Amino acid sequence: MPNRGKGEFVKDVVNDVLTELKTAYLELSDCLVEVDNHVDEIIRMVGPHDHETKIVGIHGMGGVGKTTLAKIVYNQLSNNFVDCCFLGDIRKKEITRLQNQLLSTILKRKWHDINDVMEGKKLIKERLCSKTVLLLLDDADEASQLGALMHKREWFGKGSRIIITTRDQGILKVPTLVDGTYELTAMDFDHSLQLFSKHAFRRDYPLEQYVSHSERAVNICSGLPLALEVVGSLLSGKSVEEWDVTLKEQQESPQEDVGKKLMISIEALNENQRKMFLDIACFFIGYDRRIVIPMWESCKFLPHQSLGVLQQRSLIKIKDDNQLWMHDWLRDVGRNFIQQGSGMKPEKQQWVWTHEQALDVLEKTQNGGGVPGIGSIEAICLEFDELSQYSLIKELLASLSNLRFLQVDKKFIRQVDSKDLSGDSVSILTQADRFQYHQRLNFVQTTFGPLILPELRWLSWNYFPMDFELTNFSLRKLVILDFSWSEITEEWAGWSYFKLAKNLKVLNLTGCKNLRKTPDLSFLVYLERLILESCRSLVQIDPSISHLKRLVFLNLKGCRYLSKLPNEMGQLESLRELLLDSTSIEEIPEWRKMEKLEILSLVQCNALKKFDFLGTAGEL
Repeated sequence: MPNRGKGEFVKDVVNDVLTELKTAYLELSDCLVEVDNHVDEIIRMVGPHDHETKIVGIHGMGGVGKTTLAKIVYNQLSNNFVDCCFLGDIRKKEITRLQNQLLSTILKRKWHDINDVMEGKKLIKERLCSKTVLLLLDDADEASQLGALMHKREWFGKGSRIIITTRDQGILKVPTLVDGTYELTAMDFDHSLQLFSKHAFRRDYPLEQYVSHSERAVNICSGLPLALEVVGSLLSGKSVEEWDVTLKEQQESPQEDVGKKLMISIEALNENQRKMFLDIACFFIGYDRRIVIPMWESCKFLPHQSLGVLQQRSLIKIKDDNQLWMHDWLRDVGRNFIQQGSGMKPEKQQWVWTHEQALDVLEKTQNGGGVPGIGSIEAICLEFDELSQYSLIKELLASLSNLRFLQVDKKFIRQVDSKDLSGDSVSILTQADRFQYHQRLNFVQTTFGPLILPELRWLSWNYFPMDFELTNFSLRKLVILDFSWSEITEEWAGWSYFKLAKNLKVLNLTGCKNLRKTPDLSFLVYLERLILESCRSLVQIDPSISHLKRLVFLNLKGCRYLSKLPNEMGQLESLRELLLDSTSIEEIPEWRKMEKLEILSLVQCNALKKFDFLGTAGEL
């Protein structure tokens, strides 16, 4: 910006500092017990801050506290490093996505998409070889993951420190790469009792009348911090008689199977709480709770109250940025709970979270005669490719009378490996040629017959083609629509049909590259969150946005050709957060009625020349 004053300079410096702090420090529980000795030993293995690169691994069973220990060490070391990066849940993520995150974090700028693991390895080696980094690789389970992120210590500058956590000690047995390993075992009885008491009584030792019961509970948990936390939280505030009943149930599980003991915590939830817990376990780990809550509200699950119960019982955590988080062991326990309750038959599950399960359900519908139990499915994730019989999808969806969450993923040909090509792995949509794609999927364009999916609340269809119109989908109860990375434009005929979605509260059009102007939004009177991030062709916001009187969040980050905002945006009297980072906005109007705005983000708005905002923004 020309003629930048001291105020703007100070803001930039403060933003840079805050960015550094957010990158380096990792959140930790305030109920930590017996960690100092472990931390001191890892710090000793890492060695002093010098020019020698050190790589250490922490291994142990799930739920024993590896991630917590590694985060404490990371936080202590971070003051000595300018370039820090935490890569969490590695075993659950695509390697190319992790490579992209590593480059973006260390180089402090958004990196272009990496399409190939070998490309990512080459970039990491070339771009980071001069960077002295602190890197935490959390929950790796394959040697190939380490090879793709840190194949050689020479990939990073001298003096780097790398920490790896894993359940599999075998992947750390690379003498030329890993300098040392540390096994984290279960807690001893005294420290287990202390941790249990912190969650059950909010102090370091049990109440006198609960001492014997607490000792029984600690013995049941086998020294695992996660089990101690969950069981302690479950028993907190209950009478001695209730403790007796719960502990008896816990003791009926085999002593070595802590997972079965954690299932009792799931069974103790009421139906709404249990459905929300299992929703998160199957689909919503890492999601912003403000995105998910409208669906739960529509289903009358009492989400604010229920989330409080789930947190109180240590079944989930909500991070500072509103992300829903769940330990991967609890996630697996929840999913096992679903499978056992359905007799291991996907068509009888209420949640179908993998493409393989969905394919199994699809194949059973192909046999005809109806599939018993299929109507109980409430949430499903589908993937399409050219190998499928597309007519089956219509038949399947028509059978899902209780479906409230539908996620449709598109499998790209470039992602198919040799196993897929051999026919061993068959999934369900693809990038077949455009004509064939249109012809085979014309079932979604049906304009007659009964509406399907009457209970649908959330439709997520990334890469949705412009040719389609979902005219046989019931939209009456739809509250969340996600068409991220789709080909639709403002002229898409389907917008007129979505006028029936009168209860829509969240509209996500992230990465819709062909969208030059927002469509007429006047009919979305209940919309609360509008996400247009990275719509790189967007140049105009339709004035109808003024009708969105309940809009609280508007994300226009990365709309790089957007240079002007309509004065009608001043009518958004409920707006609390407006993100305009990396746009070409030249002027911020007065917007006198925007009195509730709390956050106005203008990072890298280099074209901004005039700022006339008269609202009461709490944070700029």
